[in-house]
Amino acid sequence: MGQIPIDGNKHYDRNEFNIQYFFLTPQYKYLNIIPQDRHGLFAVALFWTVLVDQTFYSNYRQSYPTFQRKTLYPKFIGNCTAPSLMSSDCGHHQHPRKILQAINDTADKGNRFDFEREIFNKDESYQPRLVIDYYSILEQARQVMKDEITDYFENHQPEIRWTEFWTKCEREI
Repeated sequence: MGQIPIDGNKHYDRNEFNIQYFFLTPQYKYLNIIPQDRHGLFAVALFWTVLVDQTFYSNYRQSYPTFQRKTLYPKFIGNCTAPSLMSSDCGHHQHPRKILQAINDTADKGNRFDFEREIFNKDESYQPRLVIDYYSILEQARQVMKDEITDYFENHQPEIRWTEFWTKCEREI
């Protein structure tokens, strides 16, 4: 994600790393640094990372500062620096499912209105990437994530029951 211009990933909150929807679309080259055969792995990993972060924040807000300090997970937000076809407001957290939508979204052309276009012009892809198949990876990752969540809560924040947390995550998938 270090390929994303700082003006884009720090637009909404300079203290957090934000990923805007359009950064993940095939019209931009930001994922090109990742080998093509790993795009699905990246998308699923980002999906789970954002899902866990949002689940924690939504359900255990009083303990979130500790979690945030330990994980430094990125935030997935609506488009701010490049208004697009995606219906969202700048800076509003988006459901992680939209990550999986964005990676294959050929309808979203990113910046339709030339809003701060100069920041992202050089990063447009003149040959959009191939469709990313993530379905089988998403299902395979479920057990891995369950194990990771179990380990995290048992070793870092045992005051939160990992089984309860996992149930809340599964409701969002």
